[in-house]
Amino acid sequence: MRGSRPLRTALCFLGFLIATVANAQSPEEEIGSLPTALSTEQLQSLLPLGSVATPEAEAPQPRARRRLPRPEPQLSPEEASYKLAVQKLGVDNHRFVHCDLPNGEVRTGVITRIDDRGFVLKDGIIFDQRISYSDLQAAPRPVAAVGTRIGQGLKWAGLVIVTIPLLPFAFLFWDGC
Repeated sequence: MRGSRPLRTALCFLGFLIATVANAQSPEEEIGSLPTALSTEQLQSLLPLGSVATPEAEAPQPRARRRLPRPEPQLSPEEASYKLAVQKLGVDNHRFVHCDLPNGEVRTGVITRIDDRGFVLKDGIIFDQRISYSDLQAAPRPVAAVGTRIGQGLKWAGLVIVTIPLLPFAFLFWDGC
């Protein structure tokens, strides 16, 4: 009996989909022709509501949208040198970098995205951190980061070790619904 419940559910769902598709196509006589133009009587009734364009009036021309130039970000010479260093290091998605922050903190990770004001450093297995060029104390430098690689590998292993024993409970919960 345990295997028949998912089969019945799938068949009911399939029947629902077929019935929905069959009802979606209506015969042609149900859909009448819609009026394409308003009569003068209908236009006169709409005039008190606001200005209505009459068929004699020409349609207004759409305004051309003009794109304003984006202002260049004003970086200090020091920040510009940080940006160049980040652009050189950010080419390789597997290169770890050290970033010295003003509060004495050192972040180690991989540069995933670079823009005009800063960059995104992936320093964990899930979360990223956005770092502005003005937040850097020194230019980022490449490192081997063997300890970081081992630490991230252990975090992934821990996530897998915790997830695998929980999978049967997820299947029980899913089957009970």
